[in-house]
Amino acid sequence: MKSVLCLISLVLFFSTGCVAPQYKGDPFKSAYESDIPAQRYIASVSTYATKGLCGGLPRVTSVKTAPGFCLGLLDDGAGLVKPRYALQIDPNRILITDMGGWNPNRGIIYILTLKEGRWLRTPLLSAKNISADKKCILNRTQQVIQGPDKLIYVTSAECVATLDLSKPDLASSLEIRIDRLPTDGLHALKIITFDAQANMYMNVGSRSDNCETETSEICQEPRAPEARGVIRKYRPLGNGNYDSHYSIFAEGQRNSMGLHWDEKSQTLWAAENARDYINRVDTRLNGQEKPSDEFNVIREGATLDWPYCYDAGIQSPEFPQADCSQYQKPHLLFPAHSAPLGLLMYTGKLFPAWYQNRLLVSFHGYEAYGHRIVTYKRNNDLQPVGEPLSVVYDWDERGTQKAGSPVGLTQALDGSVLIVEDNSQKILKLFYNASEGNGTPVAELKIGTAKKNDSDLQKEFLRAQTKRQEIFEQKLKAKEVSLFTQIQDKVLNKNCAVCHGGVNYPGVQILMYDDIGNYKKLKEQLLARIKGDGMPQMPPGGLPESTKAELVQLIEKWIAAGSPPP
Repeated sequence: MKSVLCLISLVLFFSTGCVAPQYKGDPFKSAYESDIPAQRYIASVSTYATKGLCGGLPRVTSVKTAPGFCLGLLDDGAGLVKPRYALQIDPNRILITDMGGWNPNRGIIYILTLKEGRWLRTPLLSAKNISADKKCILNRTQQVIQGPDKLIYVTSAECVATLDLSKPDLASSLEIRIDRLPTDGLHALKIITFDAQANMYMNVGSRSDNCETETSEICQEPRAPEARGVIRKYRPLGNGNYDSHYSIFAEGQRNSMGLHWDEKSQTLWAAENARDYINRVDTRLNGQEKPSDEFNVIREGATLDWPYCYDAGIQSPEFPQADCSQYQKPHLLFPAHSAPLGLLMYTGKLFPAWYQNRLLVSFHGYEAYGHRIVTYKRNNDLQPVGEPLSVVYDWDERGTQKAGSPVGLTQALDGSVLIVEDNSQKILKLFYNASEGNGTPVAELKIGTAKKNDSDLQKEFLRAQTKRQEIFEQKLKAKEVSLFTQIQDKVLNKNCAVCHGGVNYPGVQILMYDDIGNYKKLKEQLLARIKGDGMPQMPPGGLPESTKAELVQLIEKWIAAGSPPP
């Protein structure tokens, strides 16, 4: 588990709920009716400044949009943990999925109902009203999408289920259609899309960042039945059922969390989240600018270039002998670490005509190029080309507002677009009013300007770490060493390798030898991180039980002493 240089930062992922801001006199304020346990009510660390109305909802004023567009706050997130997708199923009902954090079986499917001018959110399916044979859908509940058969499909890390709108009791119509999906590793979440013949395409992400720790990734076992880092294809059997004997539609993709089937070209469009930490393998590379995330246009049988190559056919530093010419290159490079999680082909009538049959992409990343909704110019096949053009931007952290974290993009019945933010627990509505502007997207994103060059960053990091190490080693020589300094020495310094960085999640860096800084960042989360209780385990995959028990004992001793600072 030890790192060679131990330059790897350890990123923690947070799941918090929200307390609803009060919109005095606003009849569209969302109300929360719940059977959710009280521990879900956590004070909000993200609130939006609002003034006036946008599409009948509180208008967000602390985020910029292209002229004529506005963001309406549909649901302020009280009680939500990590919502991911919303889908309007009729004029008065919207489904919302909440994965419930990173631990299994805490997901919830909510329904927003419009009653007397107010949107009321209530749980539709949760651990309280689901049978044991169907609870797999609560294992990090993810996407909600309508299939070509008009059934509503819901995905989780473990299975795919359907809801039938024709049934009077929507909750009781839940049926598991595909189960026993792989849930281990770094990329367990599942996203699907359909073609006109109802074939289902599913992202099955890689276990690792770049095949560095696994023996069963696609790089070791091409086209193995249980291979990861692939797109699966499931054949329909009718009535919402699918043949469990899937085929591998494409291989060599790390984690494509945005999928769209293009019927015109009979290709699958995939937004792929590229690898992390390339600069830790080759310090000459700028880890903020490389590698680019990817937009891939995929035909059946394609072999993409992960993990051997990145960008437009450049050898990964781990695989210097790779022949990148044998792999399909990306159609388009998204900005590095922008983390594209949602694709939406806009077909509504509300937005200007320019947006018709044009792709919208949610950039979820917390790095410089993330927290945006963008679109692109297009070629004759309607495929995006050129540089990203922003529709929602300047979505930065300011005051009590977190940086934007958009995931699901779905088209509402009125032609607006529903946006779900997972880290801010917000459901937003992107609305357009022609009287306020012509809707032209903004070319505000400057690629190639993120931070300093990697060589300078590396030198600064090494100098700072050397100084920290000198101070820390002096502390260890003291007659009495503080408990947290012991934790830093025995836990953090020795378990900082192969930790998933998380371009998809906001987090904090855990530095070697920095017991003071790490105390401030970890004092309320350390035990849960080591035990994997309610959040991703540190390090991923956990520790040997004997080692883990020893470290837990030390941390519990520190907590019993009142969690004193170093």
